[in-house]
Amino acid sequence: MRDMSREMISRAWDKLVNGMVLFACALIAADCLLIVVDVTLRNFGRQPPAYTVALTEYSLLYLTMAAAPWLVRERAWIVVEVIYRRTSSTARGRLDKLIFGLCTLVSVIVAVMAGILAVEGVMRGEVEIRSLDMPRWALFAPVTLGFSMMAVEFTRCLIRGDSMSQAEADQAF
Repeated sequence: MRDMSREMISRAWDKLVNGMVLFACALIAADCLLIVVDVTLRNFGRQPPAYTVALTEYSLLYLTMAAAPWLVRERAWIVVEVIYRRTSSTARGRLDKLIFGLCTLVSVIVAVMAGILAVEGVMRGEVEIRSLDMPRWALFAPVTLGFSMMAVEFTRCLIRGDSMSQAEADQAF
């Protein structure tokens, strides 16, 4: 029973991570469309919407944070293989645990700080005023969510005993 509920939670988590990366892909497509519309209108001597630049800047934050947990799960990070390969397998195992632990810790710290700033933004009613007014909390909410989810993914890597090296991970499967 316990394994079945753990499996259900794991599947739900994976669907959430996959859904967020699909959301990120949709935002990239929307940004491209906005840019094409902006440039096309300018080339025809028309005035493009004033909010295009602000909207694409905000969406870059959202899409980055939405895709980040998936990137962690897929091991889409950079490892200095030259140094990594020169360490013994025992040292690599310890190094992996240290790195995953540090990544988890940093992700939690950033998520907590962003969460605090989001709550403060709500309490103060702060608004970022540009061509498109945005509640300040809405700038910190995706950071809180993205880094929280990355912390979970790094913790999963730590618990499973994953390797930082993609080459080693490929050999394990």
